[in-house]
Amino acid sequence: MADVTYNTASFPSLVRTLQRIVGSTSSLSPSDQGPSILLAYKQRDPSERELWPMLEEIGISLTRIDQVMGKGAEEVEIWVANCG
Repeated sequence: MADVTYNTASFPSLVRTLQRIVGSTSSLSPSDQGPSILLAYKQRDPSERELWPMLEEIGISLTRIDQVMGKGAEEVEIWVANCG
């Protein structure tokens, strides 16, 4: 996912969409790997961090795995969640 955090009003829709995607993996066999979520995040406003607890509520836990310097020397955080 990229550019999904700047519009905080869309968070409920984003969370519902991710919940449907992750929920659709319930029919996977134990040997199948479910989806992974990869989020590149550059903070524009502190309220964007509200996404993380919203995802936790539906069982999606993001883990920060890296940070890179983006355009204008602004930090871009790399987050991942395995949902299988």
